[in-house]
Amino acid sequence: MRLHVHEIRLTDHDVWRSAREAIPVQPGVLVELSAGGRSGFGEASAFMTDRYNSSLDALHASLRSVAGTLRELPADDPEGAWEVLAPLLTGSPFALAALDVAAHDLAARLAGVPLWRRLGAAGAEPAGGDTAGPGALRSSYSIGLDEPGVMVRKLQERPGWPAYKVKLAAPGDLHILRALREHTDAPFYVDGNCGWEPAATAAALDAMAELGVTLLEQPFPREAWAEARELKKISPIPVYADESITGPHDLDACAEAFHGVNLKLMKAGGITPALRMLRAARAAGLGTMLGCMPESSAGVSATAHLGPFVDHLDADSIALLAVDTGTGVLLDAEGALTLPDAPGTGFVPAYDGPAFTVRPSAAGRAGQAGWDAEELSVHRDGTALASVRVRRRPLPGHAPADTFRQLDRTAAPGTEAVSPEELVALLRGAVTRAVADGADTVWLRADDESLREACRAAGFRTLAASGGTVRDGAPGGPPDLPSDRSPAAAPAGDGPLPDGDDPSPLMVWKANEPA
Repeated sequence: MRLHVHEIRLTDHDVWRSAREAIPVQPGVLVELSAGGRSGFGEASAFMTDRYNSSLDALHASLRSVAGTLRELPADDPEGAWEVLAPLLTGSPFALAALDVAAHDLAARLAGVPLWRRLGAAGAEPAGGDTAGPGALRSSYSIGLDEPGVMVRKLQERPGWPAYKVKLAAPGDLHILRALREHTDAPFYVDGNCGWEPAATAAALDAMAELGVTLLEQPFPREAWAEARELKKISPIPVYADESITGPHDLDACAEAFHGVNLKLMKAGGITPALRMLRAARAAGLGTMLGCMPESSAGVSATAHLGPFVDHLDADSIALLAVDTGTGVLLDAEGALTLPDAPGTGFVPAYDGPAFTVRPSAAGRAGQAGWDAEELSVHRDGTALASVRVRRRPLPGHAPADTFRQLDRTAAPGTEAVSPEELVALLRGAVTRAVADGADTVWLRADDESLREACRAAGFRTLAASGGTVRDGAPGGPPDLPSDRSPAAAPAGDGPLPDGDDPSPLMVWKANEPA
């Protein structure tokens, strides 16, 4: 399987708030695995980055680390691929999940069947004997923490949903539930996001139940297992784990401390482990829910295909988005989910949309000797600002080899200047693109300090030309290399190497070197 990584930025209609945080814009990556003329897609958010090792830099590093392994894995066995990848990505569950979801999507597309069918979900049997699809799937609607009037307005804008998941900063905020109850008879799921105190929670339980709260999610911090066990004993409302369930190793503790679990594919490490955990949870007598991280149609479409396996589905994050990565599962105005009539998840990316910040450029130079098939561009609100071409060309002084790539940067004419952060993102994506194609060394000439700073932020080091040699600009670097003035620097790739008069220093990224 061949790996492609695209950077994305998601924006909600309203700033998303919980007891833990506020999220104005959510960055992440869309992972694409291709084989046999088809592509499958997965998603990873740069969310709670310290806990999940999910910063953009960390996600790219994790994906690069397994790019070579992916090229050797078959495209029709995602479960087997997960068994290979999981030990290599133990510290990066979001990257593992994105790859696993993409692999499942790809396998289903190659087989020509929807993902739910490949996973064995039950469906109705029409007269023709074929499986028509899963039964009716409906999602709860999430109302983020805000002023009470704003929360009421959000509910009024989405009438008729089967349940409303309400974020509360404290269990004593019953006035918010009362205000919402004036506008709906639907059940409330209340989410504390690890921010509540045990005594105040116990005192509010009966009033919450009277207000129609039928599910309470993760009121205490993950480490508060003893308090969670006590709450389970006294609560008239089923209490579900969220942050407390991060993998199969948490199931026994969750069975003691909770009535159910809310699994999310990113946290679980993908579809393969999530299905195992759902089966184990049912065997332990736990209720089950599937939820979403901040994610787009790429991730939610995969989650929806697992809807038949759970008691509750909280797959509404696409209803909150003002900017999405494409189209997939349909979510109507009252929370009904319709799976696409298409192989795999049915997700179709919209690469030219404003959600994509680093993606293949429409100006790619496919078919030209010495150039890879894709040119990458960095975008702002859908407008290209700068591009890089990934060139098969050795570092000056080295013999031609398929493990070298040169980056050639161009600015889009008539556009705003690219910001330092956007330039770093472009370089980061280009390195991942090169590594996915087999490179272990990536280099470019940096003709100004802003580009050099961006290179350093993206993990490059400086090689400065001096006295006929190229010297490492960082302490403890490798031995001096012949410069491009040396006869050893014979032309390679699709054009002549620089003639040696260019004073611009070389910036070099190498695999397995610290940034």
